[in-house]
Amino acid sequence: MKEVLLAFLFCFPDTSQKSVTTAVLLSCFLPGGGQFYNEKYVKGVFFGGVEIFTGYMAFRNYLDYRRTNSERRFEESFSYSFYFLGMWLYSVADAYVDAQLYNFEKKMHVTAGPGGIGVSISFP
Repeated sequence: MKEVLLAFLFCFPDTSQKSVTTAVLLSCFLPGGGQFYNEKYVKGVFFGGVEIFTGYMAFRNYLDYRRTNSERRFEESFSYSFYFLGMWLYSVADAYVDAQLYNFEKKMHVTAGPGGIGVSISFP
């Protein structure tokens, strides 16, 4: 597992900016991928774990419904599908925002002098 993470990190070297497109696409196709790309590892593990769990539960309940024709299993499958969809959309949006705000604190400068306090923000 450690080798996979290292290979993933070497594919995307650290730069001063993160690509929004790459972050969104990784988040779309790899659970937690956009968060790992943005170097938010705890969020990546959380989002990935929740997406995998809800997707698995939706699929497992659907298979049980097909096998037993139980109305309860169908409703659970439907519920977990919506949980998965909501978490997936939130993960994509979070990856987009994190890529936009990557190194934001380094772009904002607060200065204090005899004349008062000043804030300067540089946009790329």
